[in-house]
Amino acid sequence: MKKIFIPLAIFAAAASLTACDDFLTKAPETYLSPGSFFSSKAELDLWANKLYNDILPSADDLAELSADDSYSSASLSAIQKGTRTPSSKSWSEGTWKPLRNINYMLENNKCPDESVKGMYDGVCYFFRAWFYFNKVRMYGDIPWYDHVIGSSDSLDLKRPRDNRGYVMMKAIQDLDRAYELLPAKWSEQAVYHVSKDAALALKSRIALYEGTFRKYHAGTAYVPNETETYDEATISSEWFLRQAADAAGKLIGTRKLYTGNTLKLAPKATNASYREYFILEDAETDETILSRRYSVDVLVRHGVQFDFKNQHRSATARFVNHYLQSDGTPIQNRTGWQTLSYADAFANRDPRMAQSLHGPSYVALGASAHEQLSFERTFNGYRVIKFISDSNHETATTSTTDYPLLRYAEVLLNYAEAKAELGELTNEDVARTIDVLRARVGMPAMASVPATEDALMAAYYPNAKGAQKAAILEIRRERTVELFCEGFRQWDLLRWGEGKWLTPKATAGAQGIYVPGLGEYDLDGDGSIDLLLYKGSKPSTKAPATNQIEIGGNFTLSEGDKGFLTYYAAEDYAWDDSRDYLWPIPADQRSITHGALTQNPGWDDGVSFDD
Repeated sequence: MKKIFIPLAIFAAAASLTACDDFLTKAPETYLSPGSFFSSKAELDLWANKLYNDILPSADDLAELSADDSYSSASLSAIQKGTRTPSSKSWSEGTWKPLRNINYMLENNKCPDESVKGMYDGVCYFFRAWFYFNKVRMYGDIPWYDHVIGSSDSLDLKRPRDNRGYVMMKAIQDLDRAYELLPAKWSEQAVYHVSKDAALALKSRIALYEGTFRKYHAGTAYVPNETETYDEATISSEWFLRQAADAAGKLIGTRKLYTGNTLKLAPKATNASYREYFILEDAETDETILSRRYSVDVLVRHGVQFDFKNQHRSATARFVNHYLQSDGTPIQNRTGWQTLSYADAFANRDPRMAQSLHGPSYVALGASAHEQLSFERTFNGYRVIKFISDSNHETATTSTTDYPLLRYAEVLLNYAEAKAELGELTNEDVARTIDVLRARVGMPAMASVPATEDALMAAYYPNAKGAQKAAILEIRRERTVELFCEGFRQWDLLRWGEGKWLTPKATAGAQGIYVPGLGEYDLDGDGSIDLLLYKGSKPSTKAPATNQIEIGGNFTLSEGDKGFLTYYAAEDYAWDDSRDYLWPIPADQRSITHGALTQNPGWDDGVSFDD
């Protein structure tokens, strides 16, 4: 039976409130006495469980994320449609309450066992860093609070925003404290608890984000001063990148990637450990640094597989072009690469492509025969199969596969990227990072630091810059492939200054497989018709009903009667570089603070204040 560590919802929810200061001052003392609580490991654990639940992302969040690499047919996000507004954002109860719970526990932890006290203080520092990282990614400058605010403390409640650099520096310091205080490994269910390794992994993620954001937005309204000096340090993009490399470097060589074959995925000749990793019921403990656990035994489940199926989760041709050929060369080295058929696109490619997308030889977990591609599960032919287990997980909230939140593969990529952005990547660094990732799936090593830019990657990431630009581009390729559909892509494009690719207009829609014209297709070459594309009256066909697609409306072909099968081609939102890299500060909060909270660049909320 699957044992489980579950973040418990142990405290009654507060009444609905409208201002963030309510959440910062709403006292948990109404539920417990700080004088008698926080005095034992069991009590600290109860409170900490709430932090795990409130701050860590859930597997279901994956279904809500789309970028230029994969889309859902259900809807586009507000950032992709340009529908974010100051009035549509709200700092509701769940937004700030976790911060108060963190600071409250830090101030009231009275456990007489110093080792236990320190361990749970470390948990709080870890989660405060993650909390603020989420805030800065969305809003940029944000007030930093490291203490509980009293209801009468008007100066704190109405204070202006702190510079993002200061807040991210404080988050790094929190993770340094967490690293010192957290155990290397918890005595039980360690992979579901934050640890020293988790602190290092998160630090590498946060520092890399801020370091690259500052590099690629320096001199703009987002980062007007690339270098800032505070009491503790002089910070810059370089400072953060070195923090990222240092944190990731401490982990390199201490863990290994998963290479198991527990599920015996078919076809048996394929090394499918990458695919298998994401559908394990129980998180493995070598690659996985921190996981969220799910179990049918206690009704803690997620709906990723259900959502991916019903939302027709589909990858894009733009993303597919990132995959190298099996000999390690780029796809544009192949004759006719722009018009490859579905089957040819999968042939002789990085094995991660067929382990992430439904290819001609795809066999579902538990099955023995190839599964025909169904447009009940895709809208453009590139169906996402990452995180897809067997059919028992296919209905609403029935998935029980664990969800990795921090994994060693990301740490390797964080290190390589930070070093390349600093212009300091070495051949040894490549061997310890990128080559390790490629070796898992049997791909040739990169072997040395690239000196020549790949033309397609340069076109996909025109803002990339630096002394090692060629290496940066290859690392972005590797990151895009390895971390596909894990929630990184939107944020990567934002920090790299490539935000326009989030909008379908910039990529001419969510383009999928290429077809040379209307008619019937045997996509996988098994002798049966898989797909019918038609206009006007539907002809007689042997294609399954789900795979009979009328071209026009939502479905189009990029060249009229031929080309890439495309969705969202009609979306016309044009990215605004001067505004869209941050979300607007909620207008109601600006009013409550009488303008102490300034608005982000380019957003007009109509809020004015009398002198």
